[in-house]
Amino acid sequence: MKTTTRLFGTLSIIMLFFMTSCASTRVTDEWKDPNLVTKKFKKIMVIGVAKQPTQRITYEDEFVRQLQAMGVMAISSHTIIPRDKMLDKATIVQSIEGKGIEGVIITRVRDVKEKQEYYRHSINMYDYYNSSFAVAPSFQTSSPIYKQKFNFESNLYDTKTEKLVFSLSSNTYAHDNINKRLSPYIKIVVNKLVQNNLL
Repeated sequence: MKTTTRLFGTLSIIMLFFMTSCASTRVTDEWKDPNLVTKKFKKIMVIGVAKQPTQRITYEDEFVRQLQAMGVMAISSHTIIPRDKMLDKATIVQSIEGKGIEGVIITRVRDVKEKQEYYRHSINMYDYYNSSFAVAPSFQTSSPIYKQKFNFESNLYDTKTEKLVFSLSSNTYAHDNINKRLSPYIKIVVNKLVQNNLL
């Protein structure tokens, strides 16, 4: 009986983990230039706008890794563009000249909100007293969870025309560290680019 109870408890935790992981990012808006002639970008530079240099590097390098896994040539902007110049159009244009870069994708955080939620769970006293009770009481308790909602926007620009060709907005939820959610978020962006025949 006790083994069965623990087994179901473990399975519940695993299911909760997968549910929260899969639901960590929700796409809120998606746009593609309706006038864009079919074009697949074969070489892309990734720019991650972040306050902390380490976050920029982590994000860009992971994005590049996932693009390369799809057979796309990619480069992290931190390798050629200083942090204080990463949103300067003239610097970006100058940095990509002669490198064969066809597209630039820029990701930034538009907004961050924090809210407190309560996770309700049951505690069975049977598990705390070495099975010394044939029937043990249980009770409900609530634990506070602090969740942050990051509103991300990723824009893909065609370097030849310098025009926006694709944009994706989404809300990504994190309980503690947003870095844990970056890789799944990037995967969603890459998949959307593939679905729109841009990669």
